[in-house]
Amino acid sequence: MKFSTKTTYALRALLCLAKANQDSLSLAVIAKQEKLSAKYLEAIFADLKKAGLVKSVQGARGGYQLAKSPKLISVLMVTEAIGEQLNAFHCFTKNGKIYCQAGCACGVNLVMAKVNQSIKTTLSKIKLAELIK
Repeated sequence: MKFSTKTTYALRALLCLAKANQDSLSLAVIAKQEKLSAKYLEAIFADLKKAGLVKSVQGARGGYQLAKSPKLISVLMVTEAIGEQLNAFHCFTKNGKIYCQAGCACGVNLVMAKVNQSIKTTLSKIKLAELIK
């Protein structure tokens, strides 16, 4: 399993917001600090806002802030907001159900399910606050 650049950039941008400590940051500032495309960040922040992880702030000092404490935002929440597929094996569908094109019951399914669950459990325990340190 490999994270997409979209997820990596989302995590970097959220860490930038977490370090800002409730100050609003514009996408232009985040893009400059993290050396990312502002246009790409717009798409990412649309997903993050829809998932309730960030909120927009209007006005002269507007931009974005975290919608929750960094202690409450897990890496799993970010990956899910972005639409990242966390399946370590090709035999899983988007919703995590086992699907085998060959229709087999090869016995490996149990291993695959345990590995996928371990990945999700681990990512749910890693919070943004830990990544700031």
